[in-house]
Amino acid sequence: MKKITSSEYFRANSESFFRNVDALLSHQAGVKLSSVSLPQSLACYQAKGTGSNLLLRLVLIPLGSGRLLGRLSWLDWRGVDHVCCYVDEAFDTLVMASNGVWKKQKKSAEDLCLQEYESLVA
Repeated sequence: MKKITSSEYFRANSESFFRNVDALLSHQAGVKLSSVSLPQSLACYQAKGTGSNLLLRLVLIPLGSGRLLGRLSWLDWRGVDHVCCYVDEAFDTLVMASNGVWKKQKKSAEDLCLQEYESLVA
């Protein structure tokens, strides 16, 4: 039996995550996400309907010992990256504690992405 890697978990879980974010953005801001290709991103979606040309992307960061961390961020029209949050393979949000250990955060990744989107288009 083939062992599933962290990147395969991220890829599998990213599809439902981006569907959820698309539904949330559509409902809250009248925006739809459209898949686009962007180098160095596991997944990238353009926000359509705002004229702002924002891209929501997922980039994987190696942590060592085969573990990966996902960084969700909006890339703006100037090429500036605005980090929404960091996630594990299950898309639980993580924050680094003062002792340098990643721990779970209460807010969902979907809510944090919407919050960052709203601050960028305000």
